[in-house]
Amino acid sequence: MKKKKQNKIYKLFKIFLFKLIYGKIKKIISTRKTKNIIVKKVFFEDSISYNLFNILKGRLYSNTIHDTAFILNRSLIKEASFQYRHKKNEQIINGNIHENTVIKNGTPKFIKKIKGTVFSLLCGGAAKNSYWHWIFDVLPKVGILEKSIFKHKLDYYLLPSMSKNYQKQSFLSLGISPTKLLNGEKFKHIICDNLLASDHPVLFNNDPSMSMLNTPIWIIKWLRKKFLKTNFLNKKLPKKIFINREHDSSLEVRKIINNNEVKYFLTKLGFKSITLSNYDFKKQVEIFRNAKFVVGLHGGGFANMVFSKPGTKILEIQSTKSGDVISNLAKKCKLNYKRTIEKNTLPTLNYQNSHIIVNLSKLKKLILSYK
Repeated sequence: MKKKKQNKIYKLFKIFLFKLIYGKIKKIISTRKTKNIIVKKVFFEDSISYNLFNILKGRLYSNTIHDTAFILNRSLIKEASFQYRHKKNEQIINGNIHENTVIKNGTPKFIKKIKGTVFSLLCGGAAKNSYWHWIFDVLPKVGILEKSIFKHKLDYYLLPSMSKNYQKQSFLSLGISPTKLLNGEKFKHIICDNLLASDHPVLFNNDPSMSMLNTPIWIIKWLRKKFLKTNFLNKKLPKKIFINREHDSSLEVRKIINNNEVKYFLTKLGFKSITLSNYDFKKQVEIFRNAKFVVGLHGGGFANMVFSKPGTKILEIQSTKSGDVISNLAKKCKLNYKRTIEKNTLPTLNYQNSHIIVNLSKLKKLILSYK
């Protein structure tokens, strides 16, 4: 209890100190009311468009969780900043701009001055450690930038994190030098000559949960164009794979209780059990491009379906509340999708995170039902 009180006092002192150093955020401004912010529209198919912001002498502060503030002098920029919040029903929304953490707490980190132009790919805490959000929230921002007039002026990319191997590897695959990558977990407070930012690639109508169900077609096409640069024909790679999450997931949430039985059962049917985290980004792309049948528990590894050939068989194992994000993506990628839904064994775990026991008889019937 004493330590908790000491931490609270330290936090309040830190906030007070940094407000003295950098000042309070005095007001909220719109991009339309200053000449120091250039806004360009970037257009894609299906009438989808995004704003791309160029903030002259822009400042950025992020808590690397759900809040990122784009700042000009001591003013918070409304359109570029975001502050994701959970509603009572666990739905995530972009909260009111007045809820951004800098309004109350200021910018309690020493600022790092960067010469040149920085493009922010920050998009909420999920992108730091979620493969799915990295593929569909972070990488497509490069696609937005590519269609802009700013693309030849870029010096650095500010990433949500660089703690996972696939994060740096995916940018290497795009031909972007590691010397141009800034780790957002270390560069939480920066100022630069030009600060670039874009709208979120898949967030529309302020409803991330629903937006995830409808990945824009341009993103699928862009990912394939960028990362499927060869045919990836490799006879040594397995044609049937089981995405084994037993070493990837926390033991506290979302696991198959009888995982060993499922693995043994699928192995007898010719499937190879693979743990995706054991492979680098390029190899994951190659594995899914070669696979003809993929089975796995609901999870981010299925993002790699975007690299699969049309007609690839996909069998998703779900809890009762896993949702349709994977099935919808499979349909857009023209894959042969089916699912098996199992009852939650731990109802106290919310939504997709409950443990399940797979009915092997039902699983076998589904596998044999594929044509």
